[in-house]
This record gives sequence, structure tokens and C-alpha cells, in this order.
Amino acid sequence: MESFDLSRLTDFDFEAVCKDLLEEELGMGLEIFSAGADGGVDLRHLSSTGESLVVQCKHWHRSGRAKLIEHIENVEAAKVAKLKPQRYILATSVSLTRGAKDKLFEALKPYAKTPGDIYGKEEIDALLRTHDHIVRRHLRLWLTSASVLNALLTKNVVTRSHALAREFDDTLRTYAANPSYGRALELLESRHVCVIAGIPGIGKTTLSQVLSAHYMALGYELVEISEDSEEANHLWNDELSQIYYYDDFLGQTTFDEKLGKNEDSRLLSLMKRISSSPNKRFILTTREYILAQAKRRYERLDRHSFDMHTCVVDLADYTYQARASILYNHVYGSSLPQPVKQSFAEARVYRPIIEHRNFNPRIIAVTLAGPGLLSGDQRSLSADIIANLEDPQRIWDHIVRNQLGETDVKLLKLILSFMSDIHLGDLQELWMECGESLRDLRSALAVLDGTMLKSVQQYDAAHIGFHNPSVRDYMVNYVQSDMGEVISLISLVKRFEQLEALWLVFPAPGGGPMAETYKKRREQLEQVVSTVFHAEPVNLGFHKRGKDYVRRAWLCLEMGIDIDSEIIREIALEAASDEDTVVNAYDSTDLHALFQTLARCETPRGEEIRSDCISWAVEWVMGDLSDWNLINEAQDFLGSAAHHHHGIEVSEALEMLDSVRDDYAEAAFEDWAQTHRDPSIPGAEMKEIIEHYKANGSTAPFDMDEYDTVLQRLDEFDAAHESAFSAPRNEGARLAWSAARKVESMMKTLRESSG
Repeated sequence: MESFDLSRLTDFDFEAVCKDLLEEELGMGLEIFSAGADGGVDLRHLSSTGESLVVQCKHWHRSGRAKLIEHIENVEAAKVAKLKPQRYILATSVSLTRGAKDKLFEALKPYAKTPGDIYGKEEIDALLRTHDHIVRRHLRLWLTSASVLNALLTKNVVTRSHALAREFDDTLRTYAANPSYGRALELLESRHVCVIAGIPGIGKTTLSQVLSAHYMALGYELVEISEDSEEANHLWNDELSQIYYYDDFLGQTTFDEKLGKNEDSRLLSLMKRISSSPNKRFILTTREYILAQAKRRYERLDRHSFDMHTCVVDLADYTYQARASILYNHVYGSSLPQPVKQSFAEARVYRPIIEHRNFNPRIIAVTLAGPGLLSGDQRSLSADIIANLEDPQRIWDHIVRNQLGETDVKLLKLILSFMSDIHLGDLQELWMECGESLRDLRSALAVLDGTMLKSVQQYDAAHIGFHNPSVRDYMVNYVQSDMGEVISLISLVKRFEQLEALWLVFPAPGGGPMAETYKKRREQLEQVVSTVFHAEPVNLGFHKRGKDYVRRAWLCLEMGIDIDSEIIREIALEAASDEDTVVNAYDSTDLHALFQTLARCETPRGEEIRSDCISWAVEWVMGDLSDWNLINEAQDFLGSAAHHHHGIEVSEALEMLDSVRDDYAEAAFEDWAQTHRDPSIPGAEMKEIIEHYKANGSTAPFDMDEYDTVLQRLDEFDAAHESAFSAPRNEGARLAWSAARKVESMMKTLRESSG
């Protein structure tokens, strides 16, 4: 006879299960009562005639029968008498004898009509056996039933997979369901194969373990693949239902680690074989960028339609409810004193945590599990969590100083020397230039990826960066607080982008905090600048930009002035004196910064170069005036240049710009006046054009006879725009309200938990 380990459910799980069971048994809907302290009410039904049914759920599995009876007699009976419901039902996870049920009935009558209104563990187990669909609806209930736990720990597991199966026990205790589970399960049912992809630390392994447990509960044998796909073929049994589990099947940091000779062909053959086998399932996990790398490298993998088998787990899966569930499960399953757990039932405690901009499941788990990271006062635990989310340095400092080796810390410093994520190929090249081996890089990435670092796929290229901004903040303080670390970081600079990060992240301009440090290391910086000024750029972010000599000249000129280095100043001035530097600029903002820094030189040569640069820049900025934004950008740039340079070319350019602006505005107005076709100029841009001429009081180059027609079309544009977005906003508000109510109902179960 099937039994269920109700002790593994949280209080909220138990309440939700009781709701579904009693709705089925009683044939009526029940409302989860969530406002304030329950006052003796967990579930309620109000009939059309005003009669009330109240259900109280007591998940007192650890407190035991005697304490439950005492509590009902001394506390709950008075609450029930005050409520005076037409009928009262008690549901508890405690096993009840006939004598115990009689005592509870005596305490609760006349509101409990018969002893049958007292549901103990035995009655709940019986209902669960009757309503299998309810069991399967509640993932944690099903996967913690006695038969499933037995399958996880004692049978249906290939011998070497026992260790993996034991990991499932901890996973199931804290797993918070999110949309990725349904997507992955649908793929496994329809195609029998699911590749779970995502960035490290996002929950791929957790999801794969829960899915594996799901199939083991259905009688599937678990087969873990650790080396290559041939293991699955060796253990294949046509007569058995089998679930194959292959974690990081393409390697942890690069696919070269895993795919041996012809492994791509064998892997695809296995996937095809399983797809056509009704009693087989295949779960694989990998990181998105590694999958993309493998597809570029291996033609067979590139031809395969991986998208049809792939479930991507991303940050969007961590909704408000999912975040709340993560917090709730970790609080509930912790060894914290009951009063501390109960404090998390208050919205003022849990909402700042789950709404925090830096919300991170690892920080929640580590804070609750690591007393060394707390303030020492458990009553301030919620404040500790917020403090760790606001300042995760406390956690990162513990990891860096107690868990990492010298090579791991060196990799963190190398990543810090860039302003954004770095292409994996460039990282490998730089790592070797720093005198380290690729083997050590793979080892360090295996340690750090998913905790302090993350690897992501950006436009078919793998990039490595900090897991979140808090890690970068910690590393900045870690380096800045120790002169030796600053010297070490400077020695890692091999590319201009690293020099830029060094100068901008550890500021020195205007007597900044690092000014004196850099002056002491002037010779070292001069050597670095001489080496990297003309170095090829590295791949950062979404694209690779060429050598931006305007930015290089500006930054190095500022550095040369602020640390009083003639060598660095001359390198910058030499670049700024080249016309090609200016006419190939990427950004007018950097040009303006260069002009301002040149003004600080206060030398005849500096003034001469500045004058030439402005003349070249006027030609550059007037070269493309093809849309309203570019026209406005040119106006801002020329207006700023006019304050610092009184040459005739700036005045002439401003006059020409006015003419170009009027011509563009006139063409845009005519475009919108044509009612027989849709305009090519965006409505928002047309409104900006009209507002410009209104604000400046200048004569608009419009045919005023058509002015009303254009305004009417703009009003229609606004109406259509509002209509398109009003429904989602209203629907979003409704969903947000519903999610908040569900979270409130869940968190309040901590208030009266028996522990």
C-alpha cells in the first residue's frame, strides 16, 4: 500500500494539498485565507446562503500527537468558538489513534460534526491514494512519496548512479518550481530528448535532477553517463524503461574537453535511437555558448536541429513567485529557531528580499546555511540577507580568502582588468601571455564558473565575465585596498582595454584616490602604455570594435597629465596630431573629451593640435546627417566646439546644419501629410520635430494648411500606441496582484508552523 512521507512537505505544500483533496472530497471550492494571522482559518468556503465551512491545516509532524492535542484544546478551540462556523474540519500530518481523534473531536464540537471531520495522516494518505491526479499535480508531494524515494535511493538506479540519486534528496527539498520544468517535460514527452541549456548557476542541474526523479517515479531506471555516449549503448536494455542523464555533455568550459573521436556522430545516433524508443528518455545539460561552439566546430552537430530539443533556462524563469518559493523553501528547511522562521511571514521582511535588484538564490542559500556570514544575531537574519544582497562582498570575501587558490584569484583579477565580458579565445591568449597554462585556466574556470564568474553566449561567441555586479565591486575593493594587488593587476595589462579599465575603475584624475599610487608606479605604467597603445583590440560585449585612437589618445593624454608622465603625454599627442585619428572616430563624446583634455596641456603644441582636431572633427560630424538624431548630435557637438574654438569652419557648419535641419523637417512633414499611405518617418520623431520648432520659436518650414492633417494623424498614432499597450499593462497588474496574493498565502504558513 502506497504511503507518503508528509514530513518532507513544507507547511505551504501541506496546506495546498489539503485544499485540493478536500475540494475533491466535498465537491466545493475552498479559498486560501491569507490576510493577517489566520485566526483559526486556513481554508474557507462561504455558501450563497452565508453558511461557512472552515478548514484548519496543522502540519505538526515534528511536534507530535500530544502537543497537537494540547494546542487544539488550549488555543484553537477558543478561536473556533469565536468564529462559530457551520462546520469545522481539522487536517493534520500527525498520525492519530482513535483516542486522539476522540479528544480532538470533543474539543472542537459542535463545529466539528463527527470524528470524520478530523483528518489525520492515515486519512490523508488514503485520499492521496484515491486521487492520484492530485498527487501528480503537486510535484514535491509526488516526488517524496515512499515509492519514489525508495526508487531514488535503493532501486531503479544503475550501481554507479547511486551517488547521483542521493543528491536528488537535497534537491527535492528546496526545489522551487518555475516555467522551465513544464517546457522541459513537454520536450521529453514529445521528443524523448531534452538538452537543458543556460548560463552557469541558473539551475540546469537542479532541473535535470527533478526531471530524472519524475521518470524514476514512473519506474524508469536511472543511467548516468559520465564519459561518452557509448556508455548508454553498453547499458541499453530494450525491456527496461530507462532515463539517461548526461550532465555537461560538451564539457564545463569548452567542448574540446568532452568530444573525442567520432563522438559527435555517436551522440547524434544515440539521440536518434532514443527519440524512436517509447520507453527511453535522454536528459543532457550544457552551457549555451559551449553548444554554439560545438555546432561551429562539428558539421554534424551544426546540421542537427538542436533547437527542437533544447530547453533554455534563463533569468526570466525566476518570477516573483519563484523567488518567493526559493526564499520560503530555504527558510523552512533551515535549522533556524522557530521564532526566526516565523518572522519571514511578514511582508515587510520577505518583500525587500525577493524584490531586491541583486536577488540571487546562491546568496539566499549561503546566508541561511553559513553562520559565519551572519551578524551573529539570528533575530536580524532578514537584515543579514539584505546586507548580503546589498553588499555580497561579505560572501565573496569568505570564498576568496578561504576557498580559492592563487591561480583562481589571478583569473578574477584578469577578468577585473576589463570593463565587460571577454571573449573566451582572447582570455585564453592573454592567460598564456601571463605565463599560465590552459590546463590551469580550465581548472580555475571549473571552480569559479557559476559562482563568481559566468560564461554566456553572445552572438555565437563565448564570453567570460563576473557572475553579477557585486562580484566586480568586491574585486575592486580587494585590489584597491592592497598596493601589492594593484602592482599585480598592472602587470596583467596586455591590451589597451585593460589599461582603460585600470584608469576608469581605479580613478586618479583630479587627484583621485589612486593618483599617488600611479605616480609611484609611473615607470611601470609608461612601459605598459608603450606596449598596449597600438595593440589589437579584444572582443568585449556584443561586438569587436577597431582601434579607436580618439579614445586611446584622450585616455592616455589624461593619464600623462595626471601622473606627470612626459612619455605617456607624447604618445597621446602623437596620435591626436594625426587627421586619421579624428576622421575615423567612433563617438563624438570621446572627441569632446579629447578637446577638453588637450586644453589642459597649456602648451603651444597642445593648442595647435587641438585647433586641428576641431577642424577635422567638424568635417567628421557633418559627414552623416541622415536622420533627426544625427542632426541633433551634430548640433550639440558644434555648439560645444563653438565655446572652445572660434574658427570660421564651426560657424559655417552651424549655418549649414540649420539648412539641413529645415530640409529634413519639411520632408518629414510632407511625409506625414500624405494620407493615402503610411509615413516612413516614425511618429515619435515627427512629434520631436514639431516640438523643436515650437520650443525654439523659429519659423517652421511647414505648409500650415496641412498642419491640422499632420496633428490629426499624430493623435491617431498616439491612440493606436496607447491601445496596443494598455491591455498588457492592465493584465500585468492583475497577474502581479494575483502573484502577490499567492506569495502572501505561502509565506504566512511560516507564522504558525510547529517546526
